[in-house]
Amino acid sequence: MNNKIANIIVDYIKDLPWIDKLAGMTQVAKIHQTSGETKVEKRYPISCQLDYEDACKEGCYDELAPNSKYRSIVYFEDGSFSYSERRGKRLYYTSNIRLVAWLNYKLLRGAGCGSTGEYILDIIKSLPDVPVDIGAMRGVTITVTSQARRDSGIFSQYTYNEFQTQYLMIPYDFFALDIRTEFFVIPECHEPNVGGCTEC
Repeated sequence: MNNKIANIIVDYIKDLPWIDKLAGMTQVAKIHQTSGETKVEKRYPISCQLDYEDACKEGCYDELAPNSKYRSIVYFEDGSFSYSERRGKRLYYTSNIRLVAWLNYKLLRGAGCGSTGEYILDIIKSLPDVPVDIGAMRGVTITVTSQARRDSGIFSQYTYNEFQTQYLMIPYDFFALDIRTEFFVIPECHEPNVGGCTEC
């Protein structure tokens, strides 16, 4: 379900002009590489839309790693998903995911783009400010609950090589936003007012 919610948020922010590379939910690819005579394991974020084995074999695993190609890279990391409560026929759920954004100011400033704070505000303003219905998900509220502390810990679950690590320092920047999504479903209902259901 978090994968679906990430894709919903992607639809809201995909037209922001400063986003070059946008992926939905990611998973961690574990790549075994040789360093001298030693085999080491490297971990990279890859899109859940990619086949894991193919991504590892074809080298797609570093597409979301910091690099000099893109002005920015935005993707989502899985968090928690839980059933909250039942109220009448309505079943309530809560999702928590994290948006990670990496910024290449060498290219962004050349294009006359803004600051990290402005990019964060762009994302927040792109999300609906009132509950919306999306398919069977009703009363969907998407809230940015916090901004993660700005340090390399945002990328701590990955093990980039030394070349890629340089892109986590000035003049590059990054941020992460924790996003909570709440909604309810009515299991008996598939479409509004179908089959005499007045709860939909």
